[in-house]
Amino acid sequence: MDKIEELLRTKEYNFLRENEHLGDNVILLTLGGSHAYGTNIEGSDLDIRGIAIERPEEIIGLSAFEQFEDKMTDTVIYGLRKIIKLLINCNPNTIEILGTKDEHILICNEYGELLKANIDLFLSKKCIASFGGYANQQMRRLENSLKRNEPDREKKNLKHAMHLIRLYLMVIDILDGKGINTLIEIRIRNFY
Repeated sequence: MDKIEELLRTKEYNFLRENEHLGDNVILLTLGGSHAYGTNIEGSDLDIRGIAIERPEEIIGLSAFEQFEDKMTDTVIYGLRKIIKLLINCNPNTIEILGTKDEHILICNEYGELLKANIDLFLSKKCIASFGGYANQQMRRLENSLKRNEPDREKKNLKHAMHLIRLYLMVIDILDGKGINTLIEIRIRNFY
C-alpha cells in the first residue's frame, strides 16, 4: 500500500490535488478493480475510485459536476448526487466502492464514513437486475472470446470468468444480508 500511496503523490496524479472538483472535496478514495477484489497480480493496472462533494455553486445549479475521469490513470471520482442515484439502483461499479476493505481506502473523511456506515440504505432486491445485467454482459464477453482465436484469449477469458463469479458472489452476499464484500479473492481461490 505504501507504493500505491507514493504513486498517488506523483505528478501523474496531481489532478487529485489540483482539480477544482477534487482536492478537499474528496470524501472517499479507494482502490478499485483487481486490487479491491484481491485478484491483482504482478503488473495489474491500478484503478482508483472515489466520491467528491459538489461545490456550493454546483449544489444550487449554477454549474454542474457529475464525475471526474482520468483514463490515463484509470481514475473515476463521482459527484455525491450522481453516486447516490447510482447507489439507489444498486449499480455494481459504484456500490462496490462502499464495500472496499479498510486497507484499500486511501481517503475517508467523516462524510465518507457516514456513507459507508449506511450502506444498507442502498441495498435492495434491485441488485438482482443490476448485478444480473452486468453478469450477463460478462457471460456474453466470455462466450464471444471463446469463439475468437486471439493471442491473449486465455487471459481475457480468465478475466471475464472472474468478473462473472465476482458479480454472482457479491449479489448472493447482498441477498443473504451480508452487505457488500468487494474483496473476493479468498472465495474465488476456494472456488477452484
